[in-house]
Amino acid sequence: MTLRLFGALLLASIAATAAQAHTTSIGYVPGSTAGSVTFWTGSYDHGGAPSNEGAVTLSGVTNGYMSTQSFNIGPVSIKPTGLIDGTNNFFWGNYDGTRYPFPLSTDPVLFGGVKYWQGVTFTGLAAGDYLFGCGTMCGSTQQWESLNGAGDQIRITLTGGDIGSGVPEPATWALMILGFGAVGGAMRARARRVRYAVA
Repeated sequence: MTLRLFGALLLASIAATAAQAHTTSIGYVPGSTAGSVTFWTGSYDHGGAPSNEGAVTLSGVTNGYMSTQSFNIGPVSIKPTGLIDGTNNFFWGNYDGTRYPFPLSTDPVLFGGVKYWQGVTFTGLAAGDYLFGCGTMCGSTQQWESLNGAGDQIRITLTGGDIGSGVPEPATWALMILGFGAVGGAMRARARRVRYAVA
């Protein structure tokens, strides 16, 4: 075996070993209060019951927002409500010899696929571009640690619909107005029937 081939096999072995567990997906859903977003990281099963660990930094690209928060929701073994693969939930792909490519729209089932999620909510957000980064802070154990540094500086565009507003969305307003109009029309029709019945 040549030295070059041996070196390549050794590097491949190290890369495979370094990827046992780790954060392999990231997603986000609107929070329950105005200006809030809950971020979720996903990891495959490393064995044993995982616990929350690690922290993430969210920084605005143009708006000056900066906050570091510790993960404090979960871990849960059922995919959080609202995470839609390819829309607001993305994955790292299989190791290509230099990195784990990101983002993928479907789970490549790295090491058995995502089995656990942990979350954290950021507040005071407005629509815009943000950098999500956990780097080595994704977690201190193999369950959550950053996959080959892949958790560094992921650019995310949050729209008004991605951020908890605390008020109904425009489509919800439209449905509410139609509903109120229907109720008002029914009440007027009933009032007319009562007037004619009395007369």
